[in-house]
Amino acid sequence: MSLHLELVTPERILFSIEAERVTLPTAEGEITVLANHAPLVAKLVAGMMILVTKQGTEEVAVSGGFIEILKDNRVRVLADTAERGEELDLTAITAAKERAEQVMKETVRSDDTAYALAAASLERELAREKVARRAHAARRVPTVDAASLPHDENPV
Repeated sequence: MSLHLELVTPERILFSIEAERVTLPTAEGEITVLANHAPLVAKLVAGMMILVTKQGTEEVAVSGGFIEILKDNRVRVLADTAERGEELDLTAITAAKERAEQVMKETVRSDDTAYALAAASLERELAREKVARRAHAARRVPTVDAASLPHDENPV
């Protein structure tokens, strides 16, 4: 028996497929949904969603939103953002992380709202980075630009 999973963002429907199981990050911790799961509504937080189908496993970076598990083996994920590993650019993620960290340093005692927004942004970028690195590793793509590495004076 399988689940019917829908992953929807404001921009697009990322998935509407049959899945064996899906693991999702929630405010209460990570949950794995299998067929015949009890109905549930939960808050989705930034993290990695792991989708297992007959074709294989896919990891998706998600942030914010809601999860609805229905009694007829349907799972609806309404996410603020959702990106597949191959869609992610590690250089852009690193820059966004650095910006968020800088804002957090600058606003730690002066602006609670700006600090909270930067912390949420950092959490989202960390999830995106984790998914991107795993996707690159699975495809055996280097995660750093070779030109940015120091020259090895003693090659093996």
